[in-house]
Amino acid sequence: MRKTVLYIGGVLNILLAIFHMFFWNLFNWSEELPKLSADNRGILQIANIILIFILIYFAVMSFVIAKDKKIDIYARSIIICISGFYAIRLFLGYPFFGFSYEELFIWIFCIIIIIGYLTILFMKNKQ
Repeated sequence: MRKTVLYIGGVLNILLAIFHMFFWNLFNWSEELPKLSADNRGILQIANIILIFILIYFAVMSFVIAKDKKIDIYARSIIICISGFYAIRLFLGYPFFGFSYEELFIWIFCIIIIIGYLTILFMKNKQ
C-alpha cells in the first residue's frame, strides 16, 4: 500500500511539473510578462523553473523511497517536506488568488496529496 501511495504521489508530481512547463502558453506569458518590469518578469520565470525542478525532485524521491523497505529519518524528512510544500500552497491559495472553482480544485488536490504523503508516515514498515 505504501509503495502504491508513493508511486501515485510521484506520478502526480511529474504531472504537475509538466503542467508548470506549459505556463508560458496557458497564461499567455508572451503577452502578459512584458507588462511587468524586467526584474519581476525574470523572478516569475525563474521561480516557475525552480518549481518545476522541485516537483521533479519530489517525484524522483517518491520513487526512490517506494523502492526502500523501510522509511528512515531521511525519507521521513522528504515526505514532511513534500507535505509542507503542498500545505503552504493550500493555505496561501485564498490570500493570493481568492475563491474560484479552479482554485477550489487546486485546494482539494493539495489536500489529497498532503493526506497521501502523511499517511505514509503512519503505515507499518513492512510494505
